[in-house]
Amino acid sequence: MTEVDPATGRVAAATLPAGAKDVLPVEAQELGEVERALRGAFAAFGYREVRTPVLEFADVVDRAQEDVLRDAFRLFDDGGRVLVLRPDLTIPVARLVATRMADHPGPVRVCYVASAFRPPAPGRPRATEQRQAGVELVGEGSPSGDAEALALLVGALRAAGLRELRVGVGDVALTRAVLDGLGVAPERREALQAALTVRNLVEWRRLAREALGDGAASRLLCELPTMRGGRALAERIGAEVPASAAECERLATLLDQLDAHGVGDAVLLDLGVLRDWRYYSGVVFEAFAPGVAAPVAMGGRYDGLAGRFGRPRPAVGFAIALDLLHGALVAAGAPAPGPRAGVVLEGGLDRDLAAAAAARRAGIPVVALGGGADAGDADALAAADGWRWVARPSGDGYRVVDRVTGDARDCARLEEVLASPA
Repeated sequence: MTEVDPATGRVAAATLPAGAKDVLPVEAQELGEVERALRGAFAAFGYREVRTPVLEFADVVDRAQEDVLRDAFRLFDDGGRVLVLRPDLTIPVARLVATRMADHPGPVRVCYVASAFRPPAPGRPRATEQRQAGVELVGEGSPSGDAEALALLVGALRAAGLRELRVGVGDVALTRAVLDGLGVAPERREALQAALTVRNLVEWRRLAREALGDGAASRLLCELPTMRGGRALAERIGAEVPASAAECERLATLLDQLDAHGVGDAVLLDLGVLRDWRYYSGVVFEAFAPGVAAPVAMGGRYDGLAGRFGRPRPAVGFAIALDLLHGALVAAGAPAPGPRAGVVLEGGLDRDLAAAAAARRAGIPVVALGGGADAGDADALAAADGWRWVARPSGDGYRVVDRVTGDARDCARLEEVLASPA
C-alpha cells in the first residue's frame, strides 16, 4: 500500500516499487553528458542509433533460450498474447537487424541507448530499470570484428571520462576446445560451466578433479579460470592443449589488433570470464573500473542468435551499464558539471516576456520568474539547478550576476551575458 504522510498529504519519498528509483536533476544531467559522450564515440566508428519497443512478444524473447530471462516481467495484451518488458537489449536488436534490416548491406553497425527491465531478486541489488548504451556489429565474424568491438568499448569508456579501467577477455570457444582436448566428458560440462559463470572456483576444481583425476590435465583444468595474461598465455594454452591451438592463435591475432587500435594496455586475457548467457559463442568480455564491484560493461560474440530470427549472421557487441559507469566516474572524482549557460530572469514570466524571447532566440536558456518573486528566489533557483547567470531588471536594462566569476554588471540586453569570461 502506498504510504502517505497524514500531516502533509504527500506520498512518502521512499514509496516506490521494489528496485525502482528516481533520478534527480544533477544526476540526470551527469548521466546525459555520459550518454552524449558514448554516442559520440559510437558515431566515430560509424554506428547508427536504433530504437526497439519496450514491449516484445514473449515468444520473441524466448527464442534466445536463455534461462536467466524466465523471470522477466510478463503481461498480456488485449488479445491474450503474452508480452515481455524487455529484459535485455541485444535480443531485440538482433530481432530488428534480422528482420527489418535483413537486406541491409553488411556488416551492419547499430547502437542504442535505452532501458532494460529485470525484476528484483536475491543477489541482484541493482535497479529494476537498467539504462544501457551499447553497440552490435552484425555480419562480421573475424577477429577484426572482435577487435573493433573491444577497441570501441575502451574508447567509449575513456570518452565518458573513465581513465582507469581493465577489460578481461575470455573465450567460450577456447574453453570448449580445452575441455575437448583434455577429454572432459560432455555430460560434465554443464556443471563446470555453471560453476564458472558464478565464479565458484571451489566447485570448479572439485568437478575438474572428479572429471580428470589428479594428473597434469586435471591441474591445468583446475588452474584455467585463474589464468590471466597476454600472448604468452595464449601460446602456453595452445602448446599444452593442441586441440585449442586455433582458438589461441585467434586470440593472439586479436591482441595484436588491439595494440594497433591503441587500446592494448587496457585489455588482458582472463580465462575466468565466461558469461552466463548461452548465446555467446566466442570471445566474451567484462570491463571493470575502481569504485564499483560489478562490471561496468559486458559483451561478446554471439554468432548463433540472429539465425533464431530467420537471418543467420555472425555478430559481436556489448552493453555499458550507465548507472555503474556513472558510479565509477563519481568514485574517480570526476568534477561535477559547472553552471549551465542559462539566465534566471526575474520578471521573465510576466513582465519581460519580449526580452526573454529575444535571449532564447539568441540561444540562451532563460528560466523565467514572476516579477513578484521574493528577493533571493532567483539566486536560490540558480544555485539549486545550476544556472550561470541571475538577471534583475535595472533601469533600462538588467543587473546580471555571473555565478562563475562572481562579477556583477549592467547589460542593456540579456544576450550580452554571452560576452562573459569562460
